[in-house]
Amino acid sequence: MAARSPGNVLTINENGPFSVAGELTVGDRRASEAQLCRCGRSKRKPYCDGSHGDTFVATGEPPVQSPAQHEPERGPLIVTPVENGPLRFTGPLTIRSAAGRTIECTKQAWLCRCGTSARKPYCDGTHKKIGFEAPGEAPRRK
Repeated sequence: MAARSPGNVLTINENGPFSVAGELTVGDRRASEAQLCRCGRSKRKPYCDGSHGDTFVATGEPPVQSPAQHEPERGPLIVTPVENGPLRFTGPLTIRSAAGRTIECTKQAWLCRCGTSARKPYCDGTHKKIGFEAPGEAPRRK
């Protein structure tokens, strides 16, 4: 009998990609884990190809958003790369720091993939100002 997934967890790696594990669908691909680019330089967006190298600087220890310290929830997690924008996560998600500290437990998150947000790991709209280009789903219109 296969071990059950511990739930959907995203780890913010110091100066590197998002490591995501769980019941994932990234774009149109199902997976149990993925390394997702957050520097904006990967040639394989939304996946990391190591382009961050020694030049991308982003802490893996952001401030706690919601202090809940419970076990990660299971269930479908949809990761949608937004065209020329952030990664949209829909479904149960526990966001953890590189040290394993729970940053947030949420059902929806918009995380930066252009590498320039002042609110890393969260999107702050800077991708629009810098002309970030990346394939993905057309952004939602309000």
